[in-house]
Amino acid sequence: MSKKTILLPILCAVSLTLAGCAADGQRYRADTYSTSGVNRAQEVTTVEILAINPAKVAVDNSSAGSRARTTGAILGAIAGALVGQAVDSNTHNTLVGAGTGAVVGGLAGDAASGSGSTSYVDGVQLIYKTSAGRMFQSTQVGQPCEFKTGTAILVAPTPAETRIQPNNPYGCPK
Repeated sequence: MSKKTILLPILCAVSLTLAGCAADGQRYRADTYSTSGVNRAQEVTTVEILAINPAKVAVDNSSAGSRARTTGAILGAIAGALVGQAVDSNTHNTLVGAGTGAVVGGLAGDAASGSGSTSYVDGVQLIYKTSAGRMFQSTQVGQPCEFKTGTAILVAPTPAETRIQPNNPYGCPK
């Protein structure tokens, strides 16, 4: 198999890898748990959702951007070295190709991760009342169609965290 034949799949892999680098906020959803929360008893309470409002949630994207730059630079260096080798199989061309590929790949990774370090994802602001009659609001990643007014389950894994579980059995239209 020639080096030119290998180059196209590598460039496709670079593109696909970099396209998936932006943070989408899924880890902040109320129905997403870290491994430390799995198989662990967590006290729950029922609350009454009074109002559901759309919101935007700012998600830090800086670590994804850093990973995208690094991945782009590494894959770009490999692709550049292959191109340099394919042009003329001497060490100088291979090294120049690798260096150029690393710079271009790093820039592509930076561009793929989006401008800035913050992404805005769809969220929902839930106004709810506890059984003691106290009113609170909780903003979460999600969509308004996942919730309905009425009874819902609130999980509070830490004193400062609330997770109101989606309570609309019909969910969002597909």
